[in-house]
Amino acid sequence: MWAYAQGVLYPAQALKRAGLYAPGEAVGDLPVDLPRPGFGPHFSRDHPGPILLAHAGRHAELVDEFDRMAEVYDAYVKPFSQPLFEEAMIAMATYLAPEARVLDAGCGAGRELRMVARAVPRGEVVGIDLAAGMVRAAAAAARAAGIDNCAFVQADVTDLPRRFEGQFDVVYSSLAHHHYPEPAAAAECILRALRPGGVYCVMDPGPSWYTELSAPLAKWADPGWIGFHTPEQFRALFASAGFARTAWIDLLPGFGLAVGQKGSARVRTRPPARHGSRRPRARRASGRAGA
Repeated sequence: MWAYAQGVLYPAQALKRAGLYAPGEAVGDLPVDLPRPGFGPHFSRDHPGPILLAHAGRHAELVDEFDRMAEVYDAYVKPFSQPLFEEAMIAMATYLAPEARVLDAGCGAGRELRMVARAVPRGEVVGIDLAAGMVRAAAAAARAAGIDNCAFVQADVTDLPRRFEGQFDVVYSSLAHHHYPEPAAAAECILRALRPGGVYCVMDPGPSWYTELSAPLAKWADPGWIGFHTPEQFRALFASAGFARTAWIDLLPGFGLAVGQKGSARVRTRPPARHGSRRPRARRASGRAGA
């Protein structure tokens, strides 16, 4: 993991910044007519401390190891995840209004959540994770950093609290989707959590050359690993769940951003584009996302 980051991801990111490396064009139908303004803060005002489940859920055994390593997890994954999420933040910038209410589906220790919280100063980010240790660690790190426009809830992504329905402008997942044991149920649940026109972004491995090579290693080394999705599989998954528009944006070699938009009166529903079709890439904000 670290070797791939040092040998491929960081050099590719540097070349991309210099204009010497260009990922493939976005495939599919990118979000349009984004709802504005964002919903603003709500959960962070009502719940300053982490909310934990009274009883372990049916998938609790999948996160036992994450519970045990919550305090050191961020240091372990940061060298690998940092360049990827920096690129994801640039791609997601169009969807993150300053007052957006955002859900982090699988927040882990919360490093990415803190980045997003700074990008929505008049909004908020709600982090969910099934591992209670991760929820506690993420909440403690946010408070230590002086970030208060966030809330933390222990929850299964396939069984979100009912009060979340229709409450979020954006939902994102960073390197967590391949841990979902029921990806179809998760997509349907996240669709219900979005407001009409809201956007779901999943940063994960995608291209088949990478997923086929890395799956055996991930199965051995990544606790809770379930399986990867190709860009085509992500788009089909989102479409089956009921998303009106679906797309894939390449970020760095082997990784990208799967994007789905919930339908509304202003969002035209389209079937997934045929394999190999291309559409223009989303306009990307300039600059570099800070950690």
